[in-house]
Amino acid sequence: MASLQRTTTVRVSRRTHQVLSELAARDGRSISDLLDELAERARREQILTQSAARMGEIMADPEERLHYMDELSLSEAAAAEAIDRESKRA
Repeated sequence: MASLQRTTTVRVSRRTHQVLSELAARDGRSISDLLDELAERARREQILTQSAARMGEIMADPEERLHYMDELSLSEAAAAEAIDRESKRA
């Protein structure tokens, strides 16, 4: 059973509404669906931007970079062990 999402009204300029209408029409979908996608893209972009900024901070600090590399090595070793165990079971 599909759940109905609650909606609200968003005010935009006529120009923005026209652009949204054209973009939605090109893909054969509603403005609401287009806005859902655009909001999700913006959310993900913000997360990636924050992550990249933090990674830049880590790499700029020799002590933090060393700690990160140690953690990465442990993760890679654990993944390699898991793959090795799986291949022996197969």
